[in-house]
Amino acid sequence: MKQVSVRWFAVFSIAVIVFTSSTLGAAKTDEVWFKGSTIDVIEKSLAMALRTPSPGMQASAAQVIRDLKVLLPDQEFSLLVIPLMGIVKDEDADVSVRMVAALALHNLQSGKGDFAIQRVAQFTKNERMKHHCLWLTYERVQKSPSVSKTTAALND
Repeated sequence: MKQVSVRWFAVFSIAVIVFTSSTLGAAKTDEVWFKGSTIDVIEKSLAMALRTPSPGMQASAAQVIRDLKVLLPDQEFSLLVIPLMGIVKDEDADVSVRMVAALALHNLQSGKGDFAIQRVAQFTKNERMKHHCLWLTYERVQKSPSVSKTTAALND
């Protein structure tokens, strides 16, 4: 119980820091605050929060990941892809948590994460989750710079 409280406090603290930084308009000097070992510690804490059995903790961590990705678009957060995939693919998890995790996974723009979202869209039994993942897959396909044979032939 004590570990859950400590983890909740850590995720809440990170969320407050991210929220205040984004609300107050992160200047170039604020970006230095989120560099190096600080990012590693935040990433490990979020990975730990995603692995807890608490749906509220998982949803909060996923939202913090989304906020951090907006704040630090060049950061990969590769340590968080697998835990997010676990939540998205878990049929027994709360649907709301799965949806927020899918959004966070989509924002991370990893090939593994995009594939997991696509597979959940195909195979989940939950209609809300299926619809949500289909739209995320559609959005990813629309943004990807793929060239079809017809488009290539027209350009020649």
